[in-house]
Amino acid sequence: MRKENFNIAVYIDMENVCGIDFSLEEIMKSFTKSDQDNLNFIFAIKSAYGEQSKMPAKFKKSVVDHNFNIIDTPHISKSKNRADLLMSLDAFETLYLNTPEIDRYCFMTSDSDFTVIGDRLRKFGREVWLACRRSDKDRVILSKAFDNMIFLEDYKFDEIKVKRKKVNVIESLFVEALGYINHSKLPVNVSVINDRMKSLDPSFDVSKTEYKRFNRLVETMIEQNCIKVDFGKRANRLLEINIG
Repeated sequence: MRKENFNIAVYIDMENVCGIDFSLEEIMKSFTKSDQDNLNFIFAIKSAYGEQSKMPAKFKKSVVDHNFNIIDTPHISKSKNRADLLMSLDAFETLYLNTPEIDRYCFMTSDSDFTVIGDRLRKFGREVWLACRRSDKDRVILSKAFDNMIFLEDYKFDEIKVKRKKVNVIESLFVEALGYINHSKLPVNVSVINDRMKSLDPSFDVSKTEYKRFNRLVETMIEQNCIKVDFGKRANRLLEINIG
């Protein structure tokens, strides 16, 4: 099946979120979640806004390493730097120009000012996500303006490291890929897991791992009771997913 390109735009309000020690890498992966299996996710726009002189070095390095376009927004008063206005205008400009055509807009902020652009983008049929602080979960003004909300605290570095210690790197990537599969569409061919692993980590090549072949990795995950696969006439059908 030929994959359909799915363009994602990400906008970071740097000063608003830099106080949380989260993994930008994992947040970016979460922005590619979808019920559809035939999508080729492309981060068409990656922009970050904030006064650069005030940014923590570690956070700024993470943004730079992910090839974000950084827009310096110096403060015009003690509390205002116009980042929210510039982000909203830039997002709406892409909608107006439709170049590139964005399927999903993702904002990283807890600023309620972004509910205006969130509502407007949805009005024009675009999907809009928000990555914010968990304390914002019950803020109705936010939940009503976005299609999906994820929480920065769920992607803390320490928690991610603990999860990864439980299994080796390849098996961890396999389990992560399972989280993106739509359970309601089972059974599916196990090749969709291989495709998702490559999407999550473009450097993944099973032939260069201890498993050598993807089926050997699948067999290992069956032994660990992560999945159940039918190897009958319609070979390699993924029947069940069990993630503890």
